[in-house]
Amino acid sequence: MLLLEIVVVMLLLAEVFIRLRARRRRLQNKSSAPVSSAACLAPDADADAPQIRSELFSVEIVASSVTTTGGAEQQALSIDDLLNEAVIYMEYGHYAQAATVLRWYVDLNPHETKAINRLLDAYLAMADIDSYAELLEALGEKPGAAPMNEAWWKERVDTGLAQDPGNLELLVLAEKVGMAVPVPQAQVQASETAMTAEMALALVSRNADPAYGMAVLQRAIAHEPQRLPLYAELLRITHQQRRIEDYLNALILLFLAVRVGGKTLRERMLRAGVDLGPHPLWSVLAQWNGDPEVLRRLAQSRHLEIPAGLSGAATDR
Repeated sequence: MLLLEIVVVMLLLAEVFIRLRARRRRLQNKSSAPVSSAACLAPDADADAPQIRSELFSVEIVASSVTTTGGAEQQALSIDDLLNEAVIYMEYGHYAQAATVLRWYVDLNPHETKAINRLLDAYLAMADIDSYAELLEALGEKPGAAPMNEAWWKERVDTGLAQDPGNLELLVLAEKVGMAVPVPQAQVQASETAMTAEMALALVSRNADPAYGMAVLQRAIAHEPQRLPLYAELLRITHQQRRIEDYLNALILLFLAVRVGGKTLRERMLRAGVDLGPHPLWSVLAQWNGDPEVLRRLAQSRHLEIPAGLSGAATDR
């Protein structure tokens, strides 16, 4: 079986080498020189079966790199042909094939803005925002790469965020290029990307703005109300900013999340809150008997919305 695979690969390499050599001869001898049978077949294959060239893409790279006669010219010709292929793929809606070719080209030529824009457009057409953000992040980390101006960066980041508002890489890039990072709404709409605890904590660690951090954490709590690190971080920010009312709201939600089983944690957070100054609710929370209905009425009086994962619980833990 291994021998058979080796033979198949050798045959593919031989076929690609013949195609590339025939193509180069056609360019050099457009009308005067006779064409070989392999050269006659190549245009029809290129026009009628673009998928073949996609499948042989990796083999063409190998063939162009091992050519012994006219190697530099052959490799340059192959690169130009591949870039033209990407344009054709884009025109006919074959975005995945175009992205494969363009990504290889951009990795070798990170300063070619036209190819970069085409690759980004291909990712957008495929709704592959992860690859879109990954490419932008890679370009920003390469010294001397991507000589686009600030307006280009902001436009590209903003376009990506329009499709995926919660994309962590794009939000970080937005901060790097000086964009005003949009503050997420506290209530998660059905059409919005869910803010996970991991994403929220990573965003907060990269942004020192307390208002932004509170909004991100509140959105994540609405999505994952049982993740205690979210409450810990929200309480830390509100305590650091000495926002006693916001601290109390976060504490009420924490009490609902841990219930009677988190007595040590509740007492520690309550003592930290008392240090912020006097408030009548400190004694109310200190005397809480474990009844979640008491906390729900307290939250309602403060116009504090309780996440569905907390308000729906009917019994104590």
